Parts: sequence; C-alpha cells; structure tokens
Amino acid sequence: MILAEKIMDLRKKNGWSQEELAQQLRVSRQSVSKWEGGQSVPDLDKLLALSQIFGVTLDYLVKDEISSEEVQYTATDIPEDDLPHVSVEEADAFLATVQTAARQIAFGVSLCILSPITLLLLGILSETGRSRITEDMAGGLGVAVLLIMVAAAIPLFIKNGMQLDHYKHITQHNFHAEYGVESIAQDRMEKFSGTYTKGIIYGVLIIILGVVPLMLAAGFHASDFIMVVCLCFLLALIAVAVFFLVKNGMIQESYHQILQTGDFAPEKRAQSRRNETIGTIYWCSVTAIYLAVSLAENNWDKSWIIWPVAGVLFAAVLGFAQLLMKERRE
Repeated sequence: MILAEKIMDLRKKNGWSQEELAQQLRVSRQSVSKWEGGQSVPDLDKLLALSQIFGVTLDYLVKDEISSEEVQYTATDIPEDDLPHVSVEEADAFLATVQTAARQIAFGVSLCILSPITLLLLGILSETGRSRITEDMAGGLGVAVLLIMVAAAIPLFIKNGMQLDHYKHITQHNFHAEYGVESIAQDRMEKFSGTYTKGIIYGVLIIILGVVPLMLAAGFHASDFIMVVCLCFLLALIAVAVFFLVKNGMIQESYHQILQTGDFAPEKRAQSRRNETIGTIYWCSVTAIYLAVSLAENNWDKSWIIWPVAGVLFAAVLGFAQLLMKERRE
C-alpha cells in the first residue's frame, strides 16, 4: 500500500473528513486531497504529525512494504509545539464567558418554551366563553406574544454565539494547555460538581412532577379548560427545568473543553464537530417546518408539538449518523 492509500485509509478509519484532518494539521483541504490522490507528498514535519495523529509509526507511512498488520501505535495527537497554546488568563476568560453565555442562552431557550402559553390560555378562554375575547383576538394576541418572546430570545443566541466563536480553538480543536490551566479547571469543576448534580436531579424531577397534573386531568376526564391549564403548567415547569439543565450543562461542558476530557478528548473532537454540523442543519430545518406549518395552517396552538417531537427525534438522527459513519469506516 502506497502513502496516498495509507493516508486515505487511516483517515476513514478515524471517521474524519478531509476538512477535519486538514484542520488538525493546519493545512488546506486541497493539500490533503492532493496527498490522497498521489499528486503531492507531505513534507517531513507533516509526515511526523500524520504519524502521531493516526497513532502509527513513520516507517509504516513511508515504507510501502509494511502492511497494516505491522503497524506500531504511538501517540494520538499533534506535537504540543505545533498546537495553539492556551494560557491561564485565556482559560479564565473563556470560563467566565461561558458562565455568562450559559445563563443567557438558557433563558432564551426557556422563553421559547414559554412562548405558546399565552396563545393556549387565550384560545381556551375564548373557546369556552370564559372571556369576552373573540377567537380572532385571542389568536392575534397569542401569536403576537409568541413572536415577541421568540424575538427576545434570538438576540441572546446570536450575541453569545458570536462571543463563544472567539474560543473556537478551545471548543473545536486540540490545544496545549500551559502550566496551571488544567489544575484551575479541575479545581473549579470539582467545586461545581455538586451544583451540576443537583441541577440535573431537580430538572428531571420538575419535568416528571409537571406531567402529574396533566395525567390526573386526563384520567378524571377533566374539561378542555382544565386540560389546557395543566398543559400550560407543564410548559412553565419544563421552561424552569430546561433553564437549569442548559445552564449547568454548558458550564460543565466548558470544564471538559479546557481539560480535553469526555466528549472533548482529542479522539472524540471530530465526532463532536460532525454532531454540531448535523445539529445546525437539523434545528434550522425544524424551525423552517414549524413556521411553515404554523403560518400555512394558522394552528399555532397545536404546532408547538413539533418541538418536543423534534427533540426526541434528534437523538435518533445522531445515532443513525454515527451508525453510518461506523459502517463507512468498516
């Protein structure tokens, strides 16, 4: 097997695209494409980096007579001198930025979950004659409040997303942590572990307890008004629970990003980037479908169900994508 074939074979076994391999080597995708096509050969420093990224010997890469069974595995990353360095000051600024962003993004998500409540309440009040508001007025006011709350959440997502983009070299790529960075992050994560665990427990319990009134109302054949009130109560509790889950989850994730552990270990970053791309495409598509269905049918009081269904399906989509990547590598 020649060098070009070995690079392509090892890249596919790791589940990386040419773009992802190029990012780790800090070269262009076209360079990787030329290597795999036999149009050019990596220089010595890139060959060394390739051997360490793939965990193979340099002899295996450059000697055609060595087969895959003779590979000796070594390191799994680029030499530290070739990686971007993260100082204590930069790590501290990153963690502070994430804590602020986590609260604001979590609040924005909660706003989106709360947004249909006014529409649901006004709709059932007008339908049951408990209010003088007509159905048209209820629909108009409800949709207006929904759009205002969503509009208030969008700037939070955009602003904090742009701030976190400044730390892509930490969140998306391997890096070398300077002295003191890991110890600070480890110490803070240990202090935060109690808060994180409590947030997860409380969040799950709140959601479970929120379902109880709705199930009781359904079991006792309560009126439509009571059912809608219970549904709104559930959405309100879900919004509270999601706030803590998202906030604590983002903060906990930031410590793993600094420590390069868990899903942010060097060997798992490529998978995380794929999941991020899939998530962006998926949620943009879900949003487009939600708006298209709601505007076309004018059924904002029912179309909200798209979001919880989409949340459940997202896990299935990621699982299916990982299965395809595994089959492709094999």
